[in-house]
Amino acid sequence: MKKNLLILLLLVSPLLLAQHTLQQLEMKVMLRHDGSADIQEWRHVEVSEKGTEGFITFNRMPDMEVCNLQVNDEKGTEYIVEPDWDVERTRAEKKNRCGYNRTEQGLELCWGLGEAGMRVYHICYTITNLVKAYNDYDGFCHSFYEAANAPAQAASLEIFLEHDSLTIENAAIWTFGYYGIKGISNGLCYATADEPMPNRGSIIVLLQLQKGLLEPALKKDTLFSETVKRRALEGSDYNLEDAGLSNSVSARLGNRKSAMKDYSEAPDAGEPDFGLLFSVLAIIIAVIAAAISKWRKNKEWRKEQQRIRTVVSQALDGKKYEEIPYFRNLPLKGNLLLSGALLGTIDLLAMLSDSKRLKIQCGLQQLYDAFILRMLYKKQISLAYDEHKGKPRTLFRISEPVMPKPAKDIQLNGDMTRISSLPENEALDDSAIAVARAKYSGYINDAGIEYHLQKFLYDAAGDDHLLQPDELKNFVKQNPIQWRPFATLLAFLTEGTVEDSRLKTDDVQQVVGFLRYLRDFSLVAERNIQETSLWKEYLVYASLYGIADQVRKDMKRIAPDVLRLDQLVPPEKLMKDFTPLTKAIASSVVIAHSYQTSSERTAIAYKHAREREHTRSSGGFGSSSFSGGGGYTGGGGSGFR
Repeated sequence: MKKNLLILLLLVSPLLLAQHTLQQLEMKVMLRHDGSADIQEWRHVEVSEKGTEGFITFNRMPDMEVCNLQVNDEKGTEYIVEPDWDVERTRAEKKNRCGYNRTEQGLELCWGLGEAGMRVYHICYTITNLVKAYNDYDGFCHSFYEAANAPAQAASLEIFLEHDSLTIENAAIWTFGYYGIKGISNGLCYATADEPMPNRGSIIVLLQLQKGLLEPALKKDTLFSETVKRRALEGSDYNLEDAGLSNSVSARLGNRKSAMKDYSEAPDAGEPDFGLLFSVLAIIIAVIAAAISKWRKNKEWRKEQQRIRTVVSQALDGKKYEEIPYFRNLPLKGNLLLSGALLGTIDLLAMLSDSKRLKIQCGLQQLYDAFILRMLYKKQISLAYDEHKGKPRTLFRISEPVMPKPAKDIQLNGDMTRISSLPENEALDDSAIAVARAKYSGYINDAGIEYHLQKFLYDAAGDDHLLQPDELKNFVKQNPIQWRPFATLLAFLTEGTVEDSRLKTDDVQQVVGFLRYLRDFSLVAERNIQETSLWKEYLVYASLYGIADQVRKDMKRIAPDVLRLDQLVPPEKLMKDFTPLTKAIASSVVIAHSYQTSSERTAIAYKHAREREHTRSSGGFGSSSFSGGGGYTGGGGSGFR
C-alpha cells in the first residue's frame, strides 16, 4: 500500500509543481573585502494553489556557510526566520515564514508560498568564504542557480564589489549551464540568459580576480589557474589558450622543464642578481601603488557618503524622521508620482549614507494598487460578478478612457539610470528609456499614467469591456511590442530617482510629514467631516507606500460613521477583489518590458559572435558555454514543492 502511494505521489507531484511559473529571476551578489558575499534574489513567481514552499539548495560547500537569511514579499511583509524549518507543515502554517532546512547533502533555504497569484519574493542571505585566496589569483567557481523544477523563464545575475569596481583589467568571468551572455561592464560582472532556462539548467560562474582587490579570509596554497580554472574550462567550448591555459599536457610539462632549466642556470649564490632585485622592487612598488589607489577610492567613497548625508540633512532641514511635523493635506498638491519618487529618493540616499531609512515599500505593484484604487473611486473601473464553472468570479468593467491634455512631466534622474539587468540589449537599455520618455512626453504625470493604464486595460478587455486577469496577460503576449515602451516607462518611474538638485526642503518635508501622518493616523487624526472627504486619496497614497492595510484599519477605528466610511474607503472584500487585477498588470508589464523580437535576439547574438569571441574566451564579453563548469561549489536545485 505504501509503495503504491509513493509511486502515485512521484507521478502526480511533477504535474502539481509545473503549475508554478518562475517568470523572472534577478540575482545581485556583493563581494565583501573578506571574501564573503551578500546575495539578493528577486523571484517573480506566478504561484498556483498547489504546493507549500519555495527552496534553494546549497550542496558541495566546503569551508563555506550560508547565513543571515531574510525574506520579504511584494507587500513588504518581512518573513519570520526559523532556524529549523519543518517541511511537513501546511501552506497556511508556512505563510510569511522562512528558515533553514539541513539535509544529508547540505542546506536548503525555504520560504512559505502564501497566497496564489503573481508574487515577488525578495530573498537575502550571506555566503562566507565564497572568494578564496590562491597563490596567483583570488576567485571561485560557484553555481548561483540550478533549476530543480519550474525553470526560470528569464534570469540575470550581477556581481560587484563592496567598495570598488570590476573591470576587464582586474577581473575575468566565464559562465556555464545556460544559453545567454556574460561580461564585465559598468563596474560589475553580469550573466544573463537569452532564453528560458532548460530543465536542470544552471548559472555557474567562474570568477578570477587580481590580487589586492580583496583580502579573502580563506587562503589556499595552490594555483587558481591550475586547480579551479582549468577544471571549470575543460570540456567547455571556451578556447583554453585564449583563457591563458595550455591545451595539452605536454605543453604544461614543457613549461615545467623550462622553469627547471632557468633555475639550474641561475647565477652563483655569491653573485648579486640585479634582475631579481629589480623584479622584487617592481613588485613592491606595484603593491604600494595598488594600496594607495584602493585607499584613495575608499576615501572617495567615504567623501561621497558624507556628501549624501549632507544632502539628506539639508532636505530634512536638519531634522530626524521623528522630528518632521505632520503634514495633513495631500503633499505636492496631490502629485502622486512625484511624492512617491521623492520618498523613494530620500530612502535610497539614507541607505547609501548609512542613515536611518524610511522603510517604505514603493514599487511597481504598489504603483498599480494606487492607480487602480483611484480609478475605482472615479468609476473608470467598476466590478462585476458572475459564475464560471460553478465558482464565483470577479470581472472588471473598463470605461472608455478620455485622453487628457498634455501637462508638465515629473522630472526624474537625468542620467537615465539603467532599469534592466540585461547589458548590451539594445531593446531594453538606456536608449529604450529615452524612447519611452519621448513617446509619452507630456503624459509622465498622474493624469497621463492614469489614462494610458486605463487604455491598456480597455484595449485588453475587448468589445464587451469586461476584463479578466488572464485576458490581460494573453493580450500582452499577443501585443508585446505595442506596450513595451509603456512597460519600460512604468519600471523607470519606480526605479529611477530624483536628482539631488531637485530635493527641495519644503517638498521633502511635505512628503515625509504626510508619511508620518498616515503611519500615525489612528493617533493624530481629527474626527471631522472635512477630513474624511480626503480619506479616499489618503488610501490611494497609502497604497503607493505599501501601508494601505494598516491605514485602512486605522480609519475604521476612528471612523465617526461606519456607513459613511464604507462609501469613502473600500471594504476589505473590494480590496481583495482588485488585487488579482494589479497582480495581472505586474505580470504583464514584466512580459512586455523584457520582450525581444527574434530579429533583436539575432542581432545581439550576431554582434557577440562577430566581435567578442576572443574576449569571450579570455573572460570578457561574449556568450556563455552550456557545457563545462566542473568543480563548482553550491548547486543542488531550487524550485517549489
